[in-house]
Amino acid sequence: MRGVYFLIRMTLPAIALAALTVAMVGCGSSGPERAPIRGRVTVAGQPLASGRILFTPVAPTEGPATSARIVNGEYTIERKEGPLVGKNRIEIEDDIATDFALDDEAAYAQRAMTRTLPRSIVPPQYNRQSQITIEVQSGVENAFDLDIVPVQQYSQAYR
Repeated sequence: MRGVYFLIRMTLPAIALAALTVAMVGCGSSGPERAPIRGRVTVAGQPLASGRILFTPVAPTEGPATSARIVNGEYTIERKEGPLVGKNRIEIEDDIATDFALDDEAAYAQRAMTRTLPRSIVPPQYNRQSQITIEVQSGVENAFDLDIVPVQQYSQAYR
């Protein structure tokens, strides 16, 4: 009996300390503040069928980028995965329709030799070369809509 009492007396404080440590760690900062965001992406006024929108923090905002799928011109990111509060650069990519997976290098190379690959309808000014920024705010319903001027119109409009 004495051994059981001693064991309980020694184990109980260790369990309590472990539980307190776990609780304190769980209450700590979970990283930079994020915010939910939603919006529409259109190309010449029509919903972008499918693609991706990327939010990349811009100085002084620092932290990880986040992205969302665009489906039928709409996207939504919940707070937990949302962009960081502060200034973010936006990039838009459309899904290029092919009859093979774009990561299938052999099929990609074969297609490139026999015919031209499909072009993205999103000009570089909206993706790799994007200078579009927005200010994501805390405690508000963030919304960002964008109408893209397609490649064909873009080249004619900006000669």
